[in-house]
Amino acid sequence: MTVSASDPGSLVPAVTRAVAILDTLGEAEGRPLSVSELARALGLPKSSTGNLCASLEAAGMITRNGTGFSLGRKLVELGGRYLSTVDQLRDFYELCRRSSHISRETARVAVLDGLDVLYLARYDGTQPLRLTANIGDRFPANCTATGKAILSTLDPAVAEDRLRGRTLPALSERSLTAVPALLDDLAASRERGYAIDDEEAGAGIVCLAVPVAGFRTDSSPFAISVTVLKARLDDEFREALLKDLRDIAAGLENPMLPQGAPTGSG
Repeated sequence: MTVSASDPGSLVPAVTRAVAILDTLGEAEGRPLSVSELARALGLPKSSTGNLCASLEAAGMITRNGTGFSLGRKLVELGGRYLSTVDQLRDFYELCRRSSHISRETARVAVLDGLDVLYLARYDGTQPLRLTANIGDRFPANCTATGKAILSTLDPAVAEDRLRGRTLPALSERSLTAVPALLDDLAASRERGYAIDDEEAGAGIVCLAVPVAGFRTDSSPFAISVTVLKARLDDEFREALLKDLRDIAAGLENPMLPQGAPTGSG
């Protein structure tokens, strides 16, 4: 492969050359290439090739490996973000439809916006609950399972700093409005791997939620939830719903995982 500095189709020759370096390292299949080898392969001056390699290394795109360079971890991160853009909301609906129990319930996707959660998707199964959040609705994170699930992914010190001095709103008499109580609840959510809204957003309604790493091109976590009437939620049903949530979360975190494949979650 040869890269011409006068390529008329290249508006930014340095970018074209940088991409060519990445392509060449990819074709090497893990074998480190020196600056001299890259320059010869691409027909570029050694000095400019060295400068580009230094810039790519500083950006994490390539890494020094002995006397040469290999592809860097930043590319894995970017690749993961790209994969997460592949119709993630459509996948959420499809995974809900295929699930054993959530297929009959109300499930949602939410992201954190400040100290609110914003709902991006809502799946209604055969037993939908109409009196719950719709797409585009905002709710206080402290009153919702989705909000608490996302907050629980933060480092405890970061969560405490974000909440310090805040006046937390209430949606019901069971809402957690004291910061210490909320921090304790987040610690419990972090420990068990899921969050609970036990009539904190509305009387008679319970919501279970799990965090999911990364939504679309945003590296921040989001959460998926299922909402049911409290009178229906015995221990066996709760565990079945949690298994479905974890399976759906695994499918959203890994778009290459075949839908319906077992994830090993319990």
